[in-house]
Amino acid sequence: MKQALLPFSIASGMLLLALSVPALAQKSSAVQEKSKCLVAEIRGIAFSTHHPSERYLAVSEWLRKNGPSCSLEKLQYINGNRPNWFGHADSPALGQIMDQFIEVATGSAPKQAPANTDANRSSLMASAGGADAPKPIVQNPATQPPVVVAPVVTLPPSGKAPAKP
Repeated sequence: MKQALLPFSIASGMLLLALSVPALAQKSSAVQEKSKCLVAEIRGIAFSTHHPSERYLAVSEWLRKNGPSCSLEKLQYINGNRPNWFGHADSPALGQIMDQFIEVATGSAPKQAPANTDANRSSLMASAGGADAPKPIVQNPATQPPVVVAPVVTLPPSGKAPAKP
């Protein structure tokens, strides 16, 4: 009887192992996905890279690589510390990247940019779908009256001009 149960117990053990391996693999990949967004990494990059251009490149690369796997709380924490951590490397482009990740994390993904965007417009304005700032109004200097600059003269409190010596 024991000999008849041995193949059954081996088969059931192998079946249990085969069913648990994919679950472990999914759990392992989920842990790896969560561990991709380590705030300490981006903070370390920001504090260890002195030159603003190099810091900008390193931070933007980290954000593009790890930002999608960050939770909303971590994205908001990074975004709130941008001025302190990124310093002169902070820019509207990094702000746009952070805003997009936050919008995706909240479930309100940004709309696609219109197909007819002008190449001269910034990507920030083009993606927002807003109009550019109006052109400044410049008047013809020939039609303007001349400007005279004169010193400001104030009278003493008595209201009379001081006597000349």
